[in-house]
Order: sequence, then C-alpha cells, then structure tokens
Amino acid sequence: MIFKRLLASILTTYFLPASDVIDGCIHLAKILMEILLKLLPPEPKIDLYNEGFETPDILQRKKVSAALSDLLGRIEDPIVVALDGKWGTGKSYFLKRWVAANNIEYGSSATTVYFDAFAHDYHSDPLPALVSALADRLPKEKLGQIQKVKTAAFKLAKPLARIGLAVATYGATEAASGIGDTVVEAVSKEAASGMQAYWAQEKARGIAIAEFRNAIESLATPKDSDSVGASVIIVVDELDRCRPDYALEVLEVIKHFFSVPHLHFVLGVNLKALENSVRARYGEHIDAHAYLKKFIHLSLKLPENFGTDYDKKSASLIYMGHLVSEMGIPEHIGGRLQNRLDIVSRSNDISLRNIGKIAMSVNISSGDVLEPKNFYAGWIEVFVDLIISKIVRPDLYPKFLDASISKEELLSYLGATGNYPPPCHAPQCLNP
Repeated sequence: MIFKRLLASILTTYFLPASDVIDGCIHLAKILMEILLKLLPPEPKIDLYNEGFETPDILQRKKVSAALSDLLGRIEDPIVVALDGKWGTGKSYFLKRWVAANNIEYGSSATTVYFDAFAHDYHSDPLPALVSALADRLPKEKLGQIQKVKTAAFKLAKPLARIGLAVATYGATEAASGIGDTVVEAVSKEAASGMQAYWAQEKARGIAIAEFRNAIESLATPKDSDSVGASVIIVVDELDRCRPDYALEVLEVIKHFFSVPHLHFVLGVNLKALENSVRARYGEHIDAHAYLKKFIHLSLKLPENFGTDYDKKSASLIYMGHLVSEMGIPEHIGGRLQNRLDIVSRSNDISLRNIGKIAMSVNISSGDVLEPKNFYAGWIEVFVDLIISKIVRPDLYPKFLDASISKEELLSYLGATGNYPPPCHAPQCLNP
C-alpha cells in the first residue's frame, strides 16, 4: 500500500505545474520517510547529556541505571565498573542514556563524560583524547585546573621517535635536494646519543606522571570536603571493538594516570572479547581473566530475562513485540515471529541487534507476503523460519533452504533433547 502511494505521488509530482512542484516534493519526502520508518527498526537520536531513559522503559533499564548511580555516588576511592555484554545487547544505548540520567533523573552532581574509544583508536596514545573529552565537559570555573592537566598530559604524550622521523623523511628529502647523506648522518648522531637521552627521558616522564596525577586529583576533589562519591565519571564505550593494543593501552592509562579519589570509570565492553585482546598481545598462555581483574574492580550486566519462572520472557522477545507494534508488522506474521523466537532463543544467542535485523527483513519482503490472503499459514511458518535462521544461525540457513539439515542439527537449533518417551499402546493411553 505504501509503495502504491509512493508511485502515485511520483506521477502526480511529475505532472504538477511549476508553482506546485515544491509542495509535491515535500509530500513525496513525507511518504519516503514513512517508508523508511516502516522498513527499519526505530533508532531514536539520543541527545547526549540531555536525554535520559525513555518512557515506557520496555527493557527495564532504569533499574540498572539507578543501581549504578547509587553505587558510584557512595564510593570515594577510584573504581572501574565494566558493563559487560555481547555485541548487540544494547550497552551503548544504555550508556548514552545513563550519562544524562545520572544527573537529570538521580540528582548526581558528578560531571559525566562519554568517550567512544573505537572512534579514537587510530591514535597510538589514548591519553590526549581522554583529556580532551574531559576538558570539553568541565564547567568554566575549572578551566585553570584543566589547563594544568593538559600541560602535564603534553609532557606524557608519546613522542614520535626522531630516528624514525628522519628515516621516514629520507626519500622525500633525497628526491627534492639530493642530500640523502645528510639524513643518514643525522640518523647516526641520533643513535649515538640515544642511550644517554633514554635515562633522562625516563626521569622526566616519572616527574610528569606525578604532575599529571596531582593535577587530576585536584580537578576531581569536590569543593565540599565532606562530599562522598564521584565528582567525575568517565564512560569509555566500545572498548572491545578497538585494536587490541589500543584497548589495553586505555586500561593502563586509566590505572596509572586517572586512579585518584572521586574519579570513576564505567566501561562498555564485551569482557570475553577483551580477554582475546589480552591474549593477542601477550600470548595464549596468559590468564587473561586474572590480568583484567587488575584493571576492573567489578562488572555488571543488563538483564536478559524478565518475569518469574512461570512467565519468563527474554529481552529479545520483549523487544520483538515492541518492534512488531512500532513497525506495523502484520499480526499473522508478528505472532508467528514471536512464537518461533520464543523457542529458538532458548538454545541460541539472539541479540537486540539481531531482532532489529529480523524485523527489517520482514518489512523489506515482498508486499504479497504481508497480505494474509495470499499465502497459506504453512508457507508463512516457512518464511518466518528462514528469516530467523538466516540471521541467528547463518550456518544452518542454506541447509534449511535445500532441506539438507540433519535431525541432530534441527534438534539443537530448536533446543529439543530428542529424548522422548516411547509410544504407549496400553488401553489407558489409548482411552484416557
């Protein structure tokens, strides 16, 4: 129906007189926007620092949010909390909402900072980026203090090795002026003086670290000496998506430079993936879990199931119900989607991102499928199974298509044990 309206609008706009073309284009744009809203899962734009959690809170994120704010508001010593979860479970959405909710909804006076680590992992050193993110969020009355932090951070920033710089510019210099020998001589001099300079640099670095920590501690100290809890909270998101060396560098910077009273960190991370980063850097033999415990004090997860044992529902199933309504998925498909996901989710990991892809796949399907009169109920069941398996278990999807899936694979996919009791042929079974 929407596509018919679109076609009609295009034809109408094409034959409109020139004076009405603008109005026709506006009408066409509205229809295109309506199509996009129906095809794609609704992803609201979050006004960072100004917009807390939505109402209704369909996945009950406010409970976790309130608990996190309460925890950080009671502890003075530096603490690092990991919000642990697999990709696509809504960690980033939660954290972007929480940096505002902590102040707006829970009355915290702490300065919250959101830092997207993945957006900065092209840098070799995370310290300047973290300091810049912090500086952007501090009130004007603390500009003098943040300038001291920046000055100390500048002394700590990793310098580009002078020998490496000379080598890197060698080709251009030689081509431009033919004095490549001068560069070689400069390299030799740098190498000769490198040993002497090394210890002087290390001593200066130790002084700079102490200077930086003192500046950060002064910045984080609240005006009220009796104040407890955090005055600054830095949220570091997407850490597990970074290059392994950069991700671990962030943790080390937090531990060695930012570990001062009243300054807390919240990490959005998949700890299993971060453990793989540890192994990539230090080898398979290392105890990655124990290594991360040196940097992370405690972890928490977003709730995955709701309700009692008798009426338990997963977050994915609740979100699917929400999208069925929001995206206008027809009842004859939406109901079957939710029923099948209820079964499949018991033995397969289905993230909120997967749910969004499933809903989108349904809505970009042929319009004929969305009309219940055009297909038998059994065909719709097949349609639903193919869409879910393609996204949740892409390894099994081709086997569903050509009917080559084995009994064991099917039982595993559906979470069935296959241990069924033998048929009963006794009279009491045949005539209950």
